[in-house]
Amino acid sequence: MKKSIIKLLGLVVVLGSLSACVTTVYNDPYQRAWYDVYGNYCSNGNPYAGCNFYANGSKISASQDPYYGYGSTFYYDYWTYTDSYGYYRSYVGYAWLSSTGILYDDYGYALNEQNETQISADVIAQAAAQEKQVAVKVGQALAQKYALAEDKGILISQTLQSWAVLGRDRARTDSDVSDYSTRLYGVDMNKAKKAMAQAAATQSQQPLDDLNVDVAAHWGTTPEVSKLILKGWYKEEAAAYGIK
Repeated sequence: MKKSIIKLLGLVVVLGSLSACVTTVYNDPYQRAWYDVYGNYCSNGNPYAGCNFYANGSKISASQDPYYGYGSTFYYDYWTYTDSYGYYRSYVGYAWLSSTGILYDDYGYALNEQNETQISADVIAQAAAQEKQVAVKVGQALAQKYALAEDKGILISQTLQSWAVLGRDRARTDSDVSDYSTRLYGVDMNKAKKAMAQAAATQSQQPLDDLNVDVAAHWGTTPEVSKLILKGWYKEEAAAYGIK
């Protein structure tokens, strides 16, 4: 839920009237029950290799991974892994090793499962180190695309990555939400809530426009550019409200 609140704060700048959003209940899709290939319950938190099936028997895909979209990059390489039934396999092509330990091919299909021993901590450390490097590259690309200062682009990317890692290590708290909303958007959560309530009560866009001005100032850009960035991030959520 708290992950979705962070999304909602960015989304409100895009939407306009939020009378329906203020009372909507959001669920974090990763904080759920996970099962192994045989249908045995194995976790009630983030998925991991060997514990990445839904209750209906379908398997997680890359786009459903909690780290997807925050600097996930597919690399062409020779990959080895253990499949769902314990057989050693190899794969040559583009793949992404998530910090969950799950290896996805270029179609987004989860390839690997746990072998007889748990996933090596070295593998997780390698993935984490790789994603730190990717966060810098993503930040640089973000800065170039939207004419931001490079340090601002990297800060945005690293903050998003840090938020994702936090959710893997422990449950996020209200304090985390407040802290990360300020770090990412430059907007205090209480101020955002007041603006959302005011917009809903008055049916006015102005409180949300004022929020966007704060976001733009935090990112060192114009309100037009910050709104464009947010639209790109939350285009699927915005589409649910008829915003293109």
